Amino acid sequence: MRIDFDREKRRLTLSDGWFTSANHHNEFDIPRTRVADVTLSQIRDFLKEAHEELEGGVSSPAVAVLVAPPLDGIRVYGGDDAVRYEILELINEDHLSLTVSVDYSRVQTEKEVKDRLDDYFARRGVQLLGVRFCGPAESVEIRITVPLDWTAMQCAAFSDALAMLLQRDRVSFNTASGVYALISAGFPALILGEGESEWLEVKRENYGLGAEPQKYEFACDVASFANSEFGGLLIIGIASEKDLSGNDILARVTPCRRGSIHPQRYMQILRERVVPPVEGLRLDVIPVDSGDIMVVYIPPQPEEIKPFIVKGAMIGSKVSGSFFSIPHRRGSDKWAMSPEAVHSTLVAARIVLRGPGSVDPSEA
Repeated sequence: MRIDFDREKRRLTLSDGWFTSANHHNEFDIPRTRVADVTLSQIRDFLKEAHEELEGGVSSPAVAVLVAPPLDGIRVYGGDDAVRYEILELINEDHLSLTVSVDYSRVQTEKEVKDRLDDYFARRGVQLLGVRFCGPAESVEIRITVPLDWTAMQCAAFSDALAMLLQRDRVSFNTASGVYALISAGFPALILGEGESEWLEVKRENYGLGAEPQKYEFACDVASFANSEFGGLLIIGIASEKDLSGNDILARVTPCRRGSIHPQRYMQILRERVVPPVEGLRLDVIPVDSGDIMVVYIPPQPEEIKPFIVKGAMIGSKVSGSFFSIPHRRGSDKWAMSPEAVHSTLVAARIVLRGPGSVDPSEA
């Protein structure tokens, strides 16, 4: 990796095309979006070479700052325009520390921080270096060591997961939002052995979006979660197998070929086929060691906008656009709403719209 340094502009450009500039604090601000495939070991080397370039009377920066808007649902002090920062600092020129500041933390002591995070850290090979409470918004600053084989995007997602763990009264990785944070942090293997459920479904490989039945299946999978009480999580890139009891168990990670997932096409399918639009839906492509995983997070939906309807229905082996489907979930299985249930829903809606004291015209 070659680094060119413009001393006048205090700007570093790397051989693979991503760049950064030193600010007045002698830090390097790095947009997350420019470093999706860059490992922390490369950033470490980046800082070591910057240190050498700046020797000779100029203060040497040993800190890189990853900059990006926060993950949806992660609160940041400073209003709607605020951003999240992850600070990476050289340790003895061989390792990096990560400093994350989490606002609106529910924890008040270092012991509470350790109680919440020790297991999460142990599974990911990180070590807590220090905890400091500061700021006007119940902020806690956490400094840890980080594995150098992580990418910068994994590092950023990891800090988002820490914010989730510290900002909520209780966080469980037995929930869609919890597993979403885990996958976003780049650790899909940690959910292997879990079972598919009413809020979790996995697919071994990409939907074949060139075929109408596959487009219809994807739309129904998302709509079935939207129609459920808890929302759900759909993961592409993990294979399931049957256990002795016939349950579908997450068995192994099967990443899709890098660059083969096109999130714009998936979002277009949802826009064209699911009515009404699903509120708060997140569709992310997560890079892992040997490819990409796609995660679709469907948060719980307001009851007043249900049911979610999919345009089209399977008639034999073909999708007919003359019909519609209202998919639901029962456990890990999908099922279509019956005509009787659709009729009952429409009747209930008419009663609500008429209001108390109204007379049904058929009874007048």
